[in-house]
Amino acid sequence: MHGANLIQALREAEPEIRCSGLGGQRMAGAGMELLYDLAGDAIMGFVEVLRKGRFLRRLFLDTVAKVHEERPDCVILIDYPGFNIRFAEAIHALGIPIVYYISPQVWAWKRGRLDRLARLVTRMLVIFPFEEALYRDKGVDCVYVGHPLLDEIDKYCAMKAPAEAMQVALLPGSRAQEIQRIAPILAEVARDLLVLHPGARFLSPCISEVRAEQAREFLGTLPVEFLVGGMYDVLSRARCALVASGTATLETALFGVPMCIVYRVNPISYWLARALVHIRFIGIVNILAEREIVPEFIQGRATANKITPVLQALIEETETRHHMLADFQELKRRLGGPGASRRAAGEILRIFPRTPMDF
Repeated sequence: MHGANLIQALREAEPEIRCSGLGGQRMAGAGMELLYDLAGDAIMGFVEVLRKGRFLRRLFLDTVAKVHEERPDCVILIDYPGFNIRFAEAIHALGIPIVYYISPQVWAWKRGRLDRLARLVTRMLVIFPFEEALYRDKGVDCVYVGHPLLDEIDKYCAMKAPAEAMQVALLPGSRAQEIQRIAPILAEVARDLLVLHPGARFLSPCISEVRAEQAREFLGTLPVEFLVGGMYDVLSRARCALVASGTATLETALFGVPMCIVYRVNPISYWLARALVHIRFIGIVNILAEREIVPEFIQGRATANKITPVLQALIEETETRHHMLADFQELKRRLGGPGASRRAAGEILRIFPRTPMDF
């Protein structure tokens, strides 16, 4: 989504620009030559990445060869640090400007990557205000452009209808492994809610029909409406939500939907993460707030008997619900206004002397 919006902003500023690379179907739809659909094959976790190591290595080498062959005017890296930092090292000697959009989460783990990035990156474009100082202290040309989610969400929030009393969003994640581990927990909570609220109905967005079919295996016996590509339609209708940790938590907060964060991973991946990641929370909303404004139910705590009472309090007009909504408003204020994609495109195009436009 962020890549697609950036491509659109680049093409609006420079209609003749040509983009090719790795990404997803939305980027292809925005005009990029898609060399491989990474979004459709997304993985995360230590064990899961190891299982696909040979394939990722081949994709890496093929992409490096493509850059050597085509010599683009600029290489733009978007998030995905495990691949992208190594990729930047492999092409750095070519002297091609490298822009990193959406910083690796160096504030969470592997802080030593700051030094590598300072050596490799021509310009860093960050989306959280606290990240700018981290990079500038290392001598990196860094610009805070704002969060690109606000560009998307403002379009929908302007049309948002009042939340229906008993519409609950179930967001088990977009990756196959997330759905397999998290959807069964959400199903248990949903069944508990049906006992308390027999008229409750559920909404679940899916990035593709393949993921929708997988989610139906766990949620299909419940009164659930599955919406392929309907994330914001779901959030515009939901009274509250159960959300897998990730960007979806920030999207849910910016829509003003009270939620609980639920997450489970491979036990080995969880053990390694506990050893390597040095932050108090895993939900980006809590990280930004620097306190737990949304309850997190992680690994062994992710059980229906713990989650259901908290979600019940968020459905009703309680102080818990009202406090969370107020915290979401403050969070949105701190992230600033829309326009991140346009600002990021302007910073990228400033690298090229031939670009006469004033952004």
